[in-house]
Amino acid sequence: MAFVVDVEPVLDGVFLQIRHEPCKIDHCHGDSLPQSWGNVVGSFAIVNNEDWLPILIEASRRVADELSRFEDLHARGDRPDQYAFDLAADAVVLEVLAPTGAGTFSEESGVRKGTTNDTVIIDPVDGSTNASRHIPHYNTSLAVVDADGVRASVVVNQATGETFSAIRGGGAFLDGKPIGATSCSSLSDAIVVVNGLPSRHLGWAQFRCFGAAALDIAYVAAGRADAFCDMPSQLGMWDYAAGHLIALEAGACVGEQMGRELLHFEHGGRRGPVYAATPALRNELIAAIDESRSDS
Repeated sequence: MAFVVDVEPVLDGVFLQIRHEPCKIDHCHGDSLPQSWGNVVGSFAIVNNEDWLPILIEASRRVADELSRFEDLHARGDRPDQYAFDLAADAVVLEVLAPTGAGTFSEESGVRKGTTNDTVIIDPVDGSTNASRHIPHYNTSLAVVDADGVRASVVVNQATGETFSAIRGGGAFLDGKPIGATSCSSLSDAIVVVNGLPSRHLGWAQFRCFGAAALDIAYVAAGRADAFCDMPSQLGMWDYAAGHLIALEAGACVGEQMGRELLHFEHGGRRGPVYAATPALRNELIAAIDESRSDS
């Protein structure tokens, strides 16, 4: 990939702006990062939101390569709920991200401080149990957060290669094509994806339970489902941060039934019930969640 780098002097250092150019440069402008990317020495600041996407997609591609080489998908990691491939996938994501200087907030490796104002929220393999059993619904979920929220994100279904992406203020996409939420306005007509089961039927037309929250939320963004509801489990930020931006940019509402801020930096902190829905469904879905919680 060709880069144009603007170097500007600043107090006690140098500021690097790296961005795409719309035309080919020396006939070598491509769609992927060089294989040596992870070996870059030093770091740089990424100014434009769209410049994050090829880096996040490259990290996801490295995860795919790592998973394809993994011989024992049932091997366990350091925690009872962790697979060995979770750790291996996390390591290659961290390698790709290292040159950016961004901090990281990962389900597997915890919180690492960076040298810039960006933090990348990482779930290297969301839906690990699905992956271990060859159920084709598991993903790499990556979101870049700054002081204003999520600025860029990708959710890549590692079983199919489908890539959901979004840039803050720039729309949501599936494999580069714009996507949008449905116009469903009644819960009784809605297809709702659930993560865990509520205590009773919430009044939907149909429900699905796939087992990977980031992809589930992306499905709402793509209009494949009308709503997502996490009940009764509690989600870590890595479960929904990337899908959060994709759904918002696709015109859906995303939030927590308790009204707490979704973006936080407590590694042990959890949020839930988390929901994503068409704007017309939001209030009805929240009311149904409230009623279900009051039963339990």
